[in-house]
Formats: sequence, C-alpha cells, structure tokens
Amino acid sequence: MSSTYLVHRQVGSSYLFRSVIPLDLRPQLGRRQFQLSLRCGILKQAKSLSLHLHHLTQNLYDQIRHNSDQLKITIDQLKQILKSELAKFDVSPIVDQLDVDSAEDSNQSTTNTSAGSITLSELSELFLKSRINRGFEAKTIKDYQDSNKLLLEAFGEIPIDSLKHQHGRDYIDILRQLPSNRTKKYPGKSIKELVQMKNADLISQRTITKHVERVSALFNWAIKQGYTNQNVFRGKLESIRKTIVVEKHFTKQELDLVLGDALKAESLKQGKPERYWVTMIAAYSGARLNEICQLDTYDIQQHSGIWVMNLTGDSEDKSIKTHAGNRIVPLHPRLLKLGFLNYVQQIRNGDHQKLFPNLKKMVSTGYGTLISRWFDRYLKRLGIKKKGKNFHSFRHTVVNHLTSKQVYEPFIKELIGHSHGTLTMDVYGGRKPLEVLLNECVVKLDYGIKSDEIR
Repeated sequence: MSSTYLVHRQVGSSYLFRSVIPLDLRPQLGRRQFQLSLRCGILKQAKSLSLHLHHLTQNLYDQIRHNSDQLKITIDQLKQILKSELAKFDVSPIVDQLDVDSAEDSNQSTTNTSAGSITLSELSELFLKSRINRGFEAKTIKDYQDSNKLLLEAFGEIPIDSLKHQHGRDYIDILRQLPSNRTKKYPGKSIKELVQMKNADLISQRTITKHVERVSALFNWAIKQGYTNQNVFRGKLESIRKTIVVEKHFTKQELDLVLGDALKAESLKQGKPERYWVTMIAAYSGARLNEICQLDTYDIQQHSGIWVMNLTGDSEDKSIKTHAGNRIVPLHPRLLKLGFLNYVQQIRNGDHQKLFPNLKKMVSTGYGTLISRWFDRYLKRLGIKKKGKNFHSFRHTVVNHLTSKQVYEPFIKELIGHSHGTLTMDVYGGRKPLEVLLNECVVKLDYGIKSDEIR
C-alpha cells in the first residue's frame, strides 16, 4: 500500500506524517488536516511509522466520534498522543526540520498533495448524491457505497489528486487478497490484518471486477466534473482468460427435475405457494426474480381477452432494473391451466395487496431474498447445484429455448425486458401487440414437462 499519508518536502529533511481529518470531525477539531514530523530520514522506516500512526489516528477518530460528549480532545492533544507513540520506536534521524504543527497554514506545497483537491470521502459523497438524483436503484447505490468504503479503508482519507498509478495497482493487489464476506466473518479487522490472513476463502474474480468497475466509474465521473484529471484505476485489472465455459441455462433433464413433483413437495405441500408460482412464472416468462416477487394482485390483468402480468415500477416499493424492463407480459397458457388465476383470486379474496404476501421486502435485495435462498437449497437437494446454476438460470433457459426455436430476436428482448439496442427499434419499433407476443414467442416455451394440474 502506497504511503499517501507520508510527506517529504526536500532531500535532507525528515519525513512527515500527514492526516486528513474526517469531514464529520472537522467542526469539532477545527482543522482540515495536520502534519507531524517523524524525525526520521529513512524511507522504509518512515513508511512503517506513518502506517502505524495512520491506523492509530483512525482509531482515535472513531473514539472521538463515538464518545463526542465525554471525549473532548484538541489537535495539540492528538499530536501529543502520536508523539508519545513515536517515542516508543528506535528511529534513524537526520538533521531535523522545524516541527510542522501549523504546516497546513503555510503556502508551501507538498510533493504528493494539492491544496484545492477534494478528499476521497468528499468525492464519494458528491458521486452518490448524483446517482440518487438520477434515480438509481437503492441496491445500486448501496453497491457503490460498499466499493467506495472499501477504497477509503485501503487508502485512508486522502486528497484524490495525491493518487498515483501505483495506488491503482496496489488496489488490485489488496482486492485479490481480501477474504470473502469479510464484514460478517471478520468484523473489526483492518484491511492490513485481512490481507495477511492465511487459508481464507478469497473474494471471487467477479466481485473484484465489480469493485474495480465501480471505483473506475467514480473517477470517470470525477474527471467529467473537473475534480481531477486522471483515473488511476482504469485499465489496472487485466482480464483473465476463461478456459471453462459455464453453462447457465437449465438442460431439459434439469428442468424436468426443477419443475417436477419435487417442486410441489417443497412448496404447495408445505403451505408455501409463493415458491411454486414464482418458480413457474420465471420458467414460462423469463422475468427477473424481484420483478415477479414484488407483483401486486392488480398487476394480473386481462387485456383484449389475454391474461397478462404488468411488470412496472409504478409504486415506491417496486423497482425495475432498466427502462426497457417496464413491460406487459402475456401469461403462458400452462400457468392458466395449472390454476394460477385461482391462486390470484384467493389472494384477492384475502384482501392482500401483494400477490405473494409471505414475502417481505429487504432493504437492498427487494422481495426476492427468501425465494433466492430457498431455491439454492432446492437445487442442492436435487443434486444439480453448480457454478452458474441459480434462479437467474431461468432467464438464460428462456432465451436459450426461444433462440433454438428461431423466435424473432426482438420478440425475445420484448419478453425478458431488454433494450433492442438500436434507436430504430427502441424508439420507432414500439411495443409488439400482445397477441403477437403471445403466439409468436410466449407459447413457444413448450418444454414438454408433464405434471398434474393443480385443483
């Protein structure tokens, strides 16, 4: 990890430790940053000392934050604590310079900071506000928050203009050494402690890629807004050549198992009809898990004699992934034959608003969390759980099946809620008539699975 809290003004002088005070503590401490002489002229030793002081100051900031009523501390007292800590180490001094208790008030610039530069936390706050204002989903906002927080943990509260390309390379190295589910499995451990752990299950390449993509998006936005002129994280993660093709759709044999008698045993016979119907709807529509689980009873309607489900984000407790995801999907005849409309009427008679009242909305994952967890267990019990096989596999299955039937591609995209990808089709093509979408696309999902109707 590059020592960005380490400052060196000129050859022959001691290194300085620099700490940027968190935004929420600046009113209390009355300063934006402070510096302290390490009284050391050896780079390797100075890096070690500054890293130690950095972790100590972060702990002190946490103590001040959590005990603001009882713990009244000044910058001078904070420096005295750090000086006492430094006294414990045997350092190699050179001709020392003037102590820099008020160095931030001078007009001199350091070699690794810019006076007008905003900090990582300030940039993160501004970026997240812009995402919220643009109407991004709560889950997407949380994903960005998690990645930004990890970046702050890795490099501390530093000016963004002090970031160098080495930081980008260091960030990739840190991600590759991080254990999975770190906040749940190892609460309280610092990044330094985590990357030194042995035999821990590490985060996946997919997770690494997502973190890097989000951080890169953060700095691309910062460049456009004029906060900085470079993105040191762009291009640092080199793609890994895939040698194994992961089959994500269900095969005919797997689909027979998933939609067979075991499904009724896992759902209807246990008084959990939502498991059965959410699974069947996904198999015969390709709709996303949360799109199905958040349905209201009034979303099942009849248009021109065709029964449909209305997949839209038309209320505060609903969300649709993309604009193209707002759509009306004809119900497959098999769902009607199995008695889906009877189920809908039963729920309406119970004065429920939600079509699946047993499902509760989770803050970041929506209504589909319980179904997703159950379905993973279900696949394991069927003996077909493997990499790439999960509830989302229904979407791959639908696309794979319809493609093999040579169904017109725009119909498939219309069904699953994907943009057509061209201005002509998206703007001028318009929605396909329901009768056409039903007869030329939906009914082609004929998997040949035989099971008793539900009475």
